[in-house]
Amino acid sequence: MASRVGERGQVTIEKAIREELGVYAGDEAIQRVEDGRVVLEFVPGPHRRSLSASLRDKITRQPADEDWSALRDAARATPDPDRQEA
Repeated sequence: MASRVGERGQVTIEKAIREELGVYAGDEAIQRVEDGRVVLEFVPGPHRRSLSASLRDKITRQPADEDWSALRDAARATPDPDRQEA
């Protein structure tokens, strides 16, 4: 696959390559020269999707107020199923 360098030095990475490598808009591209070649490494950007929707079914109750001490007390009073003694 070949592509042309644009006026501002931009090159498009083919869709098939982006999909294979899991590269998405917002990822950081780190570039360097090795042995006369350009090497690109990609670092995922901030969360691509909100995590709140994935946790919606885990929330069983919400405290009436947002007082930190009340929230802390409610959290301490909630049993942790992973740490319950048999």
